[in-house]
Amino acid sequence: MKKVAALTLFFLCVFILVFSVAPPASAHHGVTAKEASAGDMDDMRNFLLHMKEHREPRVTSDEGRVEFRNALRNNNGVWRHGDTYVITVNKSTGGEATDAPFQSGDIILFHGRHPGALSGSLRGIPVFRRLMDMAEGAGDKVVCVQDDRTGKGGRHICAVGDSDTGEAGDSLIHVGGFDHELREADHSKSLDACPDLSGKGWLSADMVNDEPSLVRYLEGVEAHITEEFAEVSNSRGRLPLVRMIQLMPCWREPPWQSGSIYFYIVTGTDKMYGIFNGNSPQLQDRSLRLVDDNGVEVAKRILEEVDRQDDTPGEGFLTYLWEDPTVIGDEVLCEETAPASGPSPEDEDVFCEAGNPIPGRSPGTSVKIGYFIRTDFGIEGGTKYVLGSGIYPGSEQGGSGGSDGSGGGGCAIASGSGNELDAGTFNLFLIAAVLFLAASVGRRLGATQGS
Repeated sequence: MKKVAALTLFFLCVFILVFSVAPPASAHHGVTAKEASAGDMDDMRNFLLHMKEHREPRVTSDEGRVEFRNALRNNNGVWRHGDTYVITVNKSTGGEATDAPFQSGDIILFHGRHPGALSGSLRGIPVFRRLMDMAEGAGDKVVCVQDDRTGKGGRHICAVGDSDTGEAGDSLIHVGGFDHELREADHSKSLDACPDLSGKGWLSADMVNDEPSLVRYLEGVEAHITEEFAEVSNSRGRLPLVRMIQLMPCWREPPWQSGSIYFYIVTGTDKMYGIFNGNSPQLQDRSLRLVDDNGVEVAKRILEEVDRQDDTPGEGFLTYLWEDPTVIGDEVLCEETAPASGPSPEDEDVFCEAGNPIPGRSPGTSVKIGYFIRTDFGIEGGTKYVLGSGIYPGSEQGGSGGSDGSGGGGCAIASGSGNELDAGTFNLFLIAAVLFLAASVGRRLGATQGS
């Protein structure tokens, strides 16, 4: 019995010794952006692994994915600290997820500092291109380089592969430690890949000038997005991330945007996270539980309208205050970068960044008549989204025509129906021609009499 007890004690001591000297399985836990910014290459590597581990259980739904992206943009030292932040880009897929061949790093899927950089490419920057080439063949291992750009002081830049589900989702690459200016993101490749809309006959943004034309415009937007998403690989019950972000710069151009007319997509949930906004990229990945200066709880009221069981279920109108892209001075923005209260009491550590919308408040004071519809864009699954747009009474809309929705010089997309002069323009032309003719005849008569 003593031998058995001694043997047991011996193996117990060996077990304790082995596991006391072995490093913990998650040695990178706790490495934040603030620590990585002041640390060495290993710190940057561990920061990325820390982020990747936290991300994995949160991207099984669109709302979870957006919530985590929102946290990544929060400049509180955890996932972002000044110029240390996360950028997520596409990994080369040969066109399966994008309907076009894109190299790794050609599509920025997430940007911790510049929301407006989404869809752009950073491959024009040599050190970034070199990092992408290394990451492509590294699997899920972290690869790192030193930043050799002038003025960057040899910063550590690391990248690691990932996917949207950990199974067969969109292939991604996360980058940490790479800082750049917004102008360095090149959107030309995504714009060159915008879909051909010939013969669709959908109503363009420049034809929207009243509620009926607004409804027709949004119907065309829904049909277009549903068609695009159906052409890419299985979305697994969620929005096809890579294809959607590739299309975003196309959606900020005609025929989908004109003047004050644009569209947006939000989650159809209480927190109402922004997925796309044709006017303000800063509102993407943020909760739109906002209150305007009249006390209207915008997200709550929108959901009430689209959920109302009336003769038009799944759609609705709402008048509220918002920023008008064609009006200067109606913006409600942060004046300085500082902590701010979030959209609700449970939100903590929210930063208000100078020049960006104030958390919890509507971003503008212009009167807007919004129209919204619930949709799933043909994606199988239980997720519902809200697609919306709106007009601003008294402001120049997408077009300048009459209230009959004819568009006044606008055109149905690729239909060629809006190139004719309208009656008002023709009358002005006729009057000018008559006056010119009268003046010309008068000069000739005067010249004849003088001779």
